[in-house]
Amino acid sequence: MLPFRSMRMVLAAVAVVAVACGDPTLPKATFANSLASYTLYALTGAPPSAPTALLLLGGPTRAERFAFDIAFDLDATGRVRVLPIRVLASPLVPVSKRVGLQVVSGSFDALREVPKTGYDTLSVQSIAPGSVLAIEVIDVNSCISSFTSQAIYGKLVVDSVNVPARRIHARTVVDPNCGYRQVVPDSVPTS
Repeated sequence: MLPFRSMRMVLAAVAVVAVACGDPTLPKATFANSLASYTLYALTGAPPSAPTALLLLGGPTRAERFAFDIAFDLDATGRVRVLPIRVLASPLVPVSKRVGLQVVSGSFDALREVPKTGYDTLSVQSIAPGSVLAIEVIDVNSCISSFTSQAIYGKLVVDSVNVPARRIHARTVVDPNCGYRQVVPDSVPTS
């Protein structure tokens, strides 16, 4: 009976340490989070060569190439519409990633860690300047070194919108380490 009790104590101690230290199955984070500012354009009414979409790990791009995570548009009231790739891609266009969006409360600078769950992968998010959006990109091609998490996380804020020019000014912080959700600029996540 004593060996069984000892084994339970050891397992309980290991569980406590694993929970206290974060996810022990994640590879060690090695890359610093990056803060970036972008000038993007709405899908409707954009100049022909203007960037209308964003690849979290690659920067601005054009939406018609389907090599993006999120695209941008403006509604009739001037609010920014953020579209995950699956909203624009038809069933005929193969999309190997899932992009989820979640509006979060608070300021862009105050958000230090994005949520673990609650991301919407099928809906357009309409946000006003100053609103903060948490982003989860699940892409096996981006996380080839991790077996336990295929997710890249980031946060986005729209700083301003020029409706007549169809121009959107936004900032992001992206954590390029697979599975890590800390979004503090220029820092390497620890848990």
